[in-house]
Amino acid sequence: MKIETTLSGSFPKLPLEPGAPNVRVVRNRMDQGKATDRDLVEATRETTRRIIALQESAGVDIPVDGQVAWDDEQTYFARGVQGFEIAGLIRYLDSNTYYRQPEIAGPLSWTRPVTVEDFRTAQGMAHRPLKAVLPGPYSLYRFSKDRHYRSPEEAARAIGEVLAREAKALEEAGAAWIHFEEPWLGRAGASDASLVRAALEPLFRGRKAKTVLHVPFRAPAAVFDAVRDLTWSVLGLDLVEAPDAWSLISKVPERRTVALGLIDARNTRLEDPSDVAKAVGRARTMRSDLAWQLCPTASLEYLPVDRAAMKVSRLTEAARLASGNGG
Repeated sequence: MKIETTLSGSFPKLPLEPGAPNVRVVRNRMDQGKATDRDLVEATRETTRRIIALQESAGVDIPVDGQVAWDDEQTYFARGVQGFEIAGLIRYLDSNTYYRQPEIAGPLSWTRPVTVEDFRTAQGMAHRPLKAVLPGPYSLYRFSKDRHYRSPEEAARAIGEVLAREAKALEEAGAAWIHFEEPWLGRAGASDASLVRAALEPLFRGRKAKTVLHVPFRAPAAVFDAVRDLTWSVLGLDLVEAPDAWSLISKVPERRTVALGLIDARNTRLEDPSDVAKAVGRARTMRSDLAWQLCPTASLEYLPVDRAAMKVSRLTEAARLASGNGG
């Protein structure tokens, strides 16, 4: 059985080679009045083209566009939704990076697609179907400050409905895969189960695209029963930072797919593909009824770009070994 490969979100924006388009440099030049919006659009387009080509050259089965235009995993989308306002910088989880916190200032309303034009542009550069990437609604709720809704469940459900509308627009634009990034699911306690359910339920109603519920950093053990029977297609688990996530594989519903996060997105150390292939084999011996993907544990964006590129190559080599030897 072939082990499909994919990435888990954004990719480093810096170029691999000197002189290539550099989005950060263009943004700095814009701040100095030395570059235009058109310069940024062109740099973003060429960087996206490079990221897609890198994945396709390495043999990634389900590429992503790298989210080149995104500042972080939540602000870009929230900025396009009526009812959100973007406030000051706040720490991202327990890391040394920051994001501009979305604030819910009024009723949330999806009035137009936020990511569809980016998806169409990127898909036009690719030779394989791309996976669209969106924030997960539970995490977007947790990353935001609610100044409007009367209850957490009401706010979480509203975010879920907005993201469901965006997912539908992506499907209509041709997206065959939609990935929801949910770092907060691993931090949720059992008492959060109803809130998690309120956020996630709208996402999967009537979906035509294959959907990925990806949980980096920690295992979603405490709320797994709340999401187990939702109709997601793929569950992404971080098996490096959260080795206890291995225990969830036995609880996955039959005939689903598990994306095995075995390439460490937070460490520059390069994995031995044969070791990763053995870990894939371990998963396959646990459940013969499931399908499998191989992916990084999280977004590769915060690694040096050369290391991120090498990680992609190790990913595809490990999948080739796992597919060829039966795991």
